[in-house]
Amino acid sequence: MRTLIMVLLVISSIAIIVSVMMQPSKTDGLSGLIGGTSETFFAKNKTKTAESMLARVTVVSALCFTFCIAMLNVVK
Repeated sequence: MRTLIMVLLVISSIAIIVSVMMQPSKTDGLSGLIGGTSETFFAKNKTKTAESMLARVTVVSALCFTFCIAMLNVVK
């Protein structure tokens, strides 16, 4: 049982790392200061973009990671 939880912990930690690294930066940098920001179709419909999918994967992986850590403390 402990081995299974450890494997899930490693998989969830790798999923967190990959999903966070694949997410685009939220800052506009200097281009946001000069040109301002404009709303696009994708900004209005974030539930269907790849960016929102990566955010969901990050949240689910973090929850799985937290659950695995808690279970490791219970199972000895």
